[in-house]
Amino acid sequence: MRMSHRSTFTDGNSFAISFCLLLAIFGRYCGATYAPDDSPTLTTTSTTVAAEMPALNPGHSCVNWTAAPEAADGNCTRLTRHGLIRCYGGMNNLASLNSKLGKLFPAQQMLLCGWPKEAFNPLGELQKFPHLRSLTIEYSGFTEFIFDFPDMFHLQAINISWTNLSYISARTFKRVHALQILDLRWNQLIQLDGPLILPRTFQQLYLAGNPWNCTRNFKWLLLQPEKGRLVADREELICTDRKYKERQMLLVMHYKVVLRRECQSHADLLNCTCVMHHIIPKAYIPLYTVNCSHLQFQSLPAYLPENTTTLYINDNQISDIYPLKDNPHYRHVVDVQLENNRISNIDLLEDTYWLQNFRLLNLQGNLLRKLQVYALDNALNDNENANLLLLSKNPWHCTCKFGMRLRELLTKYKDIVRDAWNVTCTYMQGDELRLAKVLSLTRHDMCNISPDDGMRIHPIDWLNCVLASLIILILGKLAYDYYFYRYHGRVPWIVLKMP
Repeated sequence: MRMSHRSTFTDGNSFAISFCLLLAIFGRYCGATYAPDDSPTLTTTSTTVAAEMPALNPGHSCVNWTAAPEAADGNCTRLTRHGLIRCYGGMNNLASLNSKLGKLFPAQQMLLCGWPKEAFNPLGELQKFPHLRSLTIEYSGFTEFIFDFPDMFHLQAINISWTNLSYISARTFKRVHALQILDLRWNQLIQLDGPLILPRTFQQLYLAGNPWNCTRNFKWLLLQPEKGRLVADREELICTDRKYKERQMLLVMHYKVVLRRECQSHADLLNCTCVMHHIIPKAYIPLYTVNCSHLQFQSLPAYLPENTTTLYINDNQISDIYPLKDNPHYRHVVDVQLENNRISNIDLLEDTYWLQNFRLLNLQGNLLRKLQVYALDNALNDNENANLLLLSKNPWHCTCKFGMRLRELLTKYKDIVRDAWNVTCTYMQGDELRLAKVLSLTRHDMCNISPDDGMRIHPIDWLNCVLASLIILILGKLAYDYYFYRYHGRVPWIVLKMP
């Protein structure tokens, strides 16, 4: 069960007392500053409040508001002495309250509990209270504001908590000219279009407890310090999206800012897209993806940000993959998309750290004709991380020896080479246009052996038969001589001829 947050406004003739109480309840942070080094630095200062504070009145909270007598009919009640109006489930009797006084009710504080509609119209509802200084809306089901807040020159504190509010625009509170404190905790806000437009005298914004989607752009928290420091509880903002679930928003945005700075500071990556796709739990190590596809690259980038694990560089003119062999920036890159380039040879990756540790390699649509099958076989056999290798759409040429080995490789690792059935090659000498699927070719096809040739005995086979016959003859003669020597005492005639 979530811990409830209640903002309570103190009744009293002096607004100073009420304002001090608001500062005490709404938070203890005055601001934060972003340090441009590799780790975020936050500084907080406490707000000093008078030691002797008036006792909080339970009547200024929406907890158990349904038990109030006015809740049954959606009515309001008022305390004219303190300028407080409390409404439960609506404002149905507001006109009668005003008529009893014979004038517009001069409310300075308003407590609205359980707003019954799916939307709240600040323009229509709050224009009736031009002297309002504090506004609290809690435990309501509305999801949006139909209009922005109207011009209000006295409203200094707004608390909207425990509602289904899921969207506010940057201009929602623009015309609340005296606003100093805005509490939007424990709603259903997912994103902000950007920093809120607030008056110059604004002091503190509270946003914790909302299901924030950190895939959206919240980098302004760090890139615009004058706006970011207004979010007094920014260290408490937690991501709830699938990608960064339960990560601290400030940490996620810090990594995004660092990545953006690194990609923009190197000429090789100026036009590339750099994103953070994951943060390792507990270790809090960010993992980056760099996309340089369709950018006319002639070679792989010489530099990649630290912790880059995925590189997309499809549809370029790359013919050399040498950086995968010994460039330290590629040591953690386990996924490489090289589709539709001009790579004709990958033999230089033999016995390299990268080939023995890669997870994904896409070589579709290149110029590969042959490769060292045994080297790739050994690498895939030793690599426990290998998950996907794509080799189709290359002009493979299946000679008798290479074609048989390639077919064996595709058959052995078809769970990794998932396009194995789409790998085609030429196999007829002098006919480069005849393609066939490697897995469907036989030895007769690749070695150009006709059925008649299969029935014909090769001269080497004749020689093998002659040698086998001689061996049998010699062994038979040895057995014959042994028998006669054993039982008749006769030795082979050749022994008698020996000196």
